[in-house]
This record gives sequence, C-alpha cells and structure tokens, in this order.
Amino acid sequence: MTLRTPPPRGTDRTPSWVVFALSVALVFGLYYIGIGVRDYFTSGGLGVAEATQRAEIVNTATAVQAQIRQSRATPVPSFTPIPECTPFVVIVERAIVREAPSINAPIVTQWSLGSEVCVLGRVSPGSEWYQIDENPSTRRIDAAYMREDLIEAVNPTPTPSLTYTPPPTITSTPSPTATPTPEPLPTATPNPNASATPTATPTPTATQPFESA
Repeated sequence: MTLRTPPPRGTDRTPSWVVFALSVALVFGLYYIGIGVRDYFTSGGLGVAEATQRAEIVNTATAVQAQIRQSRATPVPSFTPIPECTPFVVIVERAIVREAPSINAPIVTQWSLGSEVCVLGRVSPGSEWYQIDENPSTRRIDAAYMREDLIEAVNPTPTPSLTYTPPPTITSTPSPTATPTPEPLPTATPNPNASATPTATPTPTATQPFESA
C-alpha cells in the first residue's frame, strides 16, 4: 500500500495584498464611473468641452441679468446745478490761490492785480476765506480758496442808509377836573351848663295928666 503525501497548504491561494489592491482599484473605478454618469446627465449628454462652454455662457448671462436688475433698481442721481459766480477782482499786486482755506495749504496758482475771480461764496458765515472756481469755463467746479483781503466785489452790494424815523407825537390827555363837594355848615350844639340869657324888661314911662278946657 502506497501512502500519498498531501500538498502543502496555502500554495494555491492569492496573496492578500493583491486582493487589497484589486479592492481599492474597484472602489476608485466605481467612483469615477459614478462621476461620469452624473456629469453626463447634468450636461444633457454633452462632452466636457461643450459642457464647459455652456456653463460659461450661462454664468455670463446670469451676471448680465444681475447688472441689468441692479441698474434698474439704482435711481439715477439728479443733476446738481452749478452755483453762479459772483465777479471779484484782485486788488493786490500778487494774490495767492490755495487748495484749502488755510495759510498753510498748498499753493494752486497766483493771480496778478486786476485779474477777475469767480467767487462762489464764503466758506462759512464770518469766515475770511472765499471759495472760488479756479476755472469757471468748465462744466465742473475747480474749487480753490482766497482770502478776503486780496479781492473785492466788482459790483458791491450797496449798504442801506439809515432812514431817520421821527419819534411818535405824544398827545397830552387832559386830566379829569375834580368836582368840589359842598361841606355841610357846622350846627351849633347847645351847652347844657350855660345859663339862659336874661330878657330885658321894658321900663314904664310916666304919662302927663291931660286937662281938658
């Protein structure tokens, strides 16, 4: 009887690292297949280049529509009228024009005696600085500043003269005349202690006897 030797175990099995590599490859393959299927249905069956061009067109159209909506929603700014110039002239040999109402501000230019200046107004009430338009021929304001002691108005506003107002006439009102009230005469009050005044009794006169003839 002949004994048969069994074959060694594990000699015909696939190595484990090969199985792992195949599993990883299978997972990645399924992942990329899923992405491709999704992109296919998303792009409507277009290729990669065609889908990219279509996406760019859609994005551009969306941006244009957003700009149109924004321009319609944003109100158009109203036109601000340019203030009128008041003509002034330089009254010194050389007048300095500055960028700001300060003696320390940078110098813009210098104008000679008699140069006409377009004055827009004072910087603030009571300020010694005027705001001017350096170049009034343009349609915008080229703001600059000059001191009031360097220029004067061509047509100064006349100062109103004081008008004499006579004082109001005072009319004397006659005072009411007092009406005298008659005073009562004093009444004699009899004195009870006084004695009665005696009445004089007439003295009888003697009569001559009358004799008849």
